[in-house]
Amino acid sequence: MGRREDNKRRKREALLEHGLAAFLGEGYDRASIERIAEAAGVARGTFYLYFADKLALFDAVMDEWFVPILGVLDDTGEALLAAEGPAGALEVYRGMATGLAIVGLAHRDAVEVALRESRRSGEAGASLRQREQAMLERVTRFTDLALDRGLIHTTAPRLVGLVVFGAVERLFYEVICGTDLGDPTAAAQEVLRLFAAALGMDDAQSASSAPAASTRTASRSSSSS
Repeated sequence: MGRREDNKRRKREALLEHGLAAFLGEGYDRASIERIAEAAGVARGTFYLYFADKLALFDAVMDEWFVPILGVLDDTGEALLAAEGPAGALEVYRGMATGLAIVGLAHRDAVEVALRESRRSGEAGASLRQREQAMLERVTRFTDLALDRGLIHTTAPRLVGLVVFGAVERLFYEVICGTDLGDPTAAAQEVLRLFAAALGMDDAQSASSAPAASTRTASRSSSSS
């Protein structure tokens, strides 16, 4: 039984691997079950033992990054429940940013596919837009929570969530495209500064600035407080 289960696992992983390669190289619409199965070393009929259709395979490939992302967002919501003041909330958001970056970079090919397909018509695009909605709902939920606890200050939590979500999506796209955004640490600090400002957390940002931060960044934070 152990050998049989291992064989099933390897076949499924091969289908996921070659499915991702096909979606990345050809796009969802042009990707073929026959070619994916052949590349994975299985018969077409065997494919259907693992996935009902091409969309089911696509969804499984997308789950490789989507499920961990939801985990990061859910952890953020839980951490905000225990955060002490705006400075504590800022650290929670800092941890969220790190977690999202780790997941995104670990699954950059799948994320690239998602960015390509999410604005297209058809079943793959519709599936991805449902995932986007699920992520936005979580972001809005914990933004409302932070607002209720006085950790942030904004009159439009859902609007802020949409803006931040769009900015993160665009940053991922630029990184995947190889755009030079400068020193990664400095870029991350600048993104966090902008995020803090959008949520009315300028004071928290100033208080939590690392000693090694540049004088210009420090003076800019002080002037905005």
